[in-house]
Amino acid sequence: MTGKPRYHTFWNSLIVNTLTLMSMACLSFTGTASAMDFFHAQGKIERAPSAETCIQWEMKWGLYKLLRPKATATDWIWLADHVVSKGAYKCLVVVGVRMNTLLKRKNLTLCYEDLEPLGIIPMKESNGELMRFEFEHILAECGGIPPLAIIKDRGSDLRAGGRKFSEAHPGVINLDDIPHRIARLYEHELREDSAWKEFTKVCANFKREVQLTEYANLSPPNQRAKARYHNIDVLIDWATEQMMLFGELSKDEQKKMNWLKEYQSELEHWQQLVDIGRVGRDFIRTNGLWSNCYELLEDSLLKMKINSRAERFACDLIDVVEEAGNKIPQGQKVIGSTEILESLFGKHKSIAERGPKPMGRLILTMASRIGEKPTEAVVQQAFEQIKEKDVAAWQYQTFHGRGQTLNGINMESRSLVA
Repeated sequence: MTGKPRYHTFWNSLIVNTLTLMSMACLSFTGTASAMDFFHAQGKIERAPSAETCIQWEMKWGLYKLLRPKATATDWIWLADHVVSKGAYKCLVVVGVRMNTLLKRKNLTLCYEDLEPLGIIPMKESNGELMRFEFEHILAECGGIPPLAIIKDRGSDLRAGGRKFSEAHPGVINLDDIPHRIARLYEHELREDSAWKEFTKVCANFKREVQLTEYANLSPPNQRAKARYHNIDVLIDWATEQMMLFGELSKDEQKKMNWLKEYQSELEHWQQLVDIGRVGRDFIRTNGLWSNCYELLEDSLLKMKINSRAERFACDLIDVVEEAGNKIPQGQKVIGSTEILESLFGKHKSIAERGPKPMGRLILTMASRIGEKPTEAVVQQAFEQIKEKDVAAWQYQTFHGRGQTLNGINMESRSLVA
């Protein structure tokens, strides 16, 4: 290696392949190291990285993406939400999307490649003023040009922070995530519904009864302890499918599932609510929001066969979309969903929660797994700029000294928390 650049062609290629295995093949750090060790044993590569080396490479790749200068533009859309994990911290994640890039295609559904990491900020406490401060900090790091819009869920801290930020920057469109609003409509519709409460309880009891028996194939899906109105479609779809397939079950299975018939009429109503919400989410995900967009959604809902009980829910949904569309100036269109963040959080949790340690450096996977895919040229640039000590310094400053200078601190001697 003497006299050669640290990251010559072999190392660049090895790093790219390692990052790709972790990202595209969804292998764990240990699984990736084992796969690379297999290729090494086959003589296909000269060296195989250890699991810790895989972690370090991904952390450097993520930190590079997070800290690199962002394009100076007025069409950025910011998506913001919190991810909660083990330990005392929850993490504010803000990603950016270029609206002009999305408008070049017919379908506005987001993918990871559309996203650019803007902020990954662990917080022990959160309120509207702290949210506004973090948004202002991200704004300063992004060149000081406010985004076209900021979209977040309706948590009190994010909602207040978004309002304060948009008041300080009047051109910013302050929007609530529409799928979260739809979940709130479900909650409003069902929280006082005694039949729904009884149904969910019976489903939970039935699951415990059959999951370790020969009838486990009949078991209902898990119900969320938190944010349960975000996935009611999973439970209702299961029940509707079981009713449709009832005649194909064995006699013993029919006896086990006979209780479901008691909810047949209610299921038809709940299924209509799910179908209406699904049309709304798909509409926003695919088309985005603009002034008077509710009229197009209304046309889609009119094509459905909706009973009188579900009609009110459909009207409430149209009102939500109309309210959001009215915030958008004529001639402009923006996305209206942060669902991609929920997907990113799920991916992060599957990585981070395999071990018992609390939130730490692995939050950088939420930067490494989005945006452009690794190439040898960009990897070389990233690894020339970001060293292991930079990851350690970022972690220390982020968790223990945000906004403080790190001069005089020997970061290389500090142990890292995975």
